[in-house]
Amino acid sequence: MQNKKSGPAERGHTTNHGKISGHVHSFENAILGWKAPEYTRHEKSALWFVIAAAVAIGLVIYGLATDGWSFSLAIIVFCGTYYLIHRKTPPIVEVKISKIGVKIGRHLFSYSGLEGFWIAYDPPFLKRLYLKMEAKFKPDVFVSIEDTDPVEVRKILLGHTNEISGKHEPFADTLVRLLGL
Repeated sequence: MQNKKSGPAERGHTTNHGKISGHVHSFENAILGWKAPEYTRHEKSALWFVIAAAVAIGLVIYGLATDGWSFSLAIIVFCGTYYLIHRKTPPIVEVKISKIGVKIGRHLFSYSGLEGFWIAYDPPFLKRLYLKMEAKFKPDVFVSIEDTDPVEVRKILLGHTNEISGKHEPFADTLVRLLGL
């Protein structure tokens, strides 16, 4: 699942998105389920690291040369944080589609809290289910559908929520995927 905010799920609690309390057990009787990495980890070549280091060093030098020490510090902190987060293998989470919603790891998304869904599918590069939240300030959530049949996922979800037609992979996600971030 790709939703970078830290919340109760990361602290060992279940997160309900859309008021599903009392029905968590309903996810155990899933219509469809699969396992997927919590986030996408892009393999990076030695060239990628050389270019990234050159850009980071260049930005730090630029910041110091223009008396922007806080900019340089921010670049160093960003690089260190990026390294610490991305050196780990993403945990595998269970994805379940049930009659009441979608469960991704410990995160529960009821159909009443969703505006809809779309599937971005261009194998082998892109196989994702996107969930658009009804609340305006909640980010879209996506999860890899791995080897699960996207037609089956679509068919099941259409019985419970709207498909958002004409949507594709968001530009930011495409950029992250192409740059290997």
